[in-house]
Amino acid sequence: MAASFFERQLNAISWVSLITVTAFLLLKLANIFGLWIKARPIPGPPCPSFYGHGHLITRSNLTEILYKCHKKYGRVVKLWLGPTQLLVSIEDSELIKEVLWKAEDKLPLTGRAFRLAFGKSSLFVSSFDKVEHQRKLLEVKLGGKLLERASLIPDKILCSIIERAQNETTKGGTECETISLSLAFSILGSTIFGDVFLSWPKATVYKELLMKIAKDACFWGSYSVTPFWKQEFWRYQESCTRLKLLTEEFAKECRQNCNTEFLWAFEPCGELISLMFHGSLTMAALVANILTRLVTHLDIQDEIYSEVVMAQKVRRKTHEQNVEGMPKLLATVYESARLLPAGPLLQRCSLDNDLNLKNGTVIPAGAIIVVPVQLVQSNTETWGKDADKFNPYRFVLPTEPIPDVKESLNGFDSCAMKEPDEFEAFLPFGYGARACIGQKLAVRGISSLFAALLGQYEIRLQSGSESNPKPTMNNYILELLPSPKIVFIKRK
Repeated sequence: MAASFFERQLNAISWVSLITVTAFLLLKLANIFGLWIKARPIPGPPCPSFYGHGHLITRSNLTEILYKCHKKYGRVVKLWLGPTQLLVSIEDSELIKEVLWKAEDKLPLTGRAFRLAFGKSSLFVSSFDKVEHQRKLLEVKLGGKLLERASLIPDKILCSIIERAQNETTKGGTECETISLSLAFSILGSTIFGDVFLSWPKATVYKELLMKIAKDACFWGSYSVTPFWKQEFWRYQESCTRLKLLTEEFAKECRQNCNTEFLWAFEPCGELISLMFHGSLTMAALVANILTRLVTHLDIQDEIYSEVVMAQKVRRKTHEQNVEGMPKLLATVYESARLLPAGPLLQRCSLDNDLNLKNGTVIPAGAIIVVPVQLVQSNTETWGKDADKFNPYRFVLPTEPIPDVKESLNGFDSCAMKEPDEFEAFLPFGYGARACIGQKLAVRGISSLFAALLGQYEIRLQSGSESNPKPTMNNYILELLPSPKIVFIKRK
């Protein structure tokens, strides 16, 4: 009797389990069919197999594939990365801004990679609802005192950064990428932590550790299950722990001695590390690009120097940089960012809701949405026939010269800056809810850096280096040749 009752209970549990699992699988299957049905109206190449186009796509050829797809299928195309993984690429300028406003989330992989490397940080959480408040707080901080600090950094601070960067390299010429990383890291660190960052004895170790972790972050974050069984993973975690301890140690010291209000807004260590990591890499890429442009366009370098000289005559009573009156310098920064943005793609997604666009396109929830920034910013229909050429004058508006200024040099007092927002296809810093909140800080900081740099140094290619390291078209996107070696010549 007892055995029979036990068997009935076991059978009941088995049936409930079977029904539950079957219902779960049927729900998953229904979601897959729903995804296929919703994605069907979006144009795109036919799938070569059940597994989609995933095996044909690599990190290096994705932009080339998207270029061909857009050319053949239109401004909105789809690619299947797997039976349940849909990628939608958008090249139309108007739709891009609509999508970037509506698609507020990021891919879960991004948040997982940063969380594994740097600890808890709200800056890279996938769901926008969870990160919106913190982003607003940070945007206020970056747009307030820190922006003022980046815009008006004293000459002696920038000179210290330049000299420090030069001392870290070998005598003679140095590679653009090497010195650009040192410059970006130093200027961002001194802006966030204060001038004491420049004399911090562990700054070089901190930078090397940060770059080492950044190199492997996405690899370890790509594991669905954290690989605790791998020795390499534990060595990686040891480096992460060391980085966190260094950050906490220096942040605590700054809070006690420097009264840096900004640091109190980021009690979790992961916030500061994420800001230093993301900011240093993106700023370094832009600085390297500008340096390369200046050594290959000496006429532009001379014109910016004339602007700097004029600005110095206007500001006789202060020793601080103010780049507002240097439109050609700002134009050079924006044009460099246009030609080679920090990344070839902007990635977004909508985790919970379908996106209904004004042209009737419906993008299913969970789809990976990409904007091929380099294709958009080199489109001849938007930027003209010289879209692939370095032309900072596209961001400059001519104005009437000022007759009372006798020191006028080459008429540079007679031009004004055209705001980048006037260009719909200008997206190096993103757009919408997830746009780069440090855009103004980066532009002002880098512009101030080059104002001080060009005021005291000429930048030239090292003798015997590549004589013409101009950008080339490869895989349908603009790419620079290997980082040229440059020298800084002190002005007389």
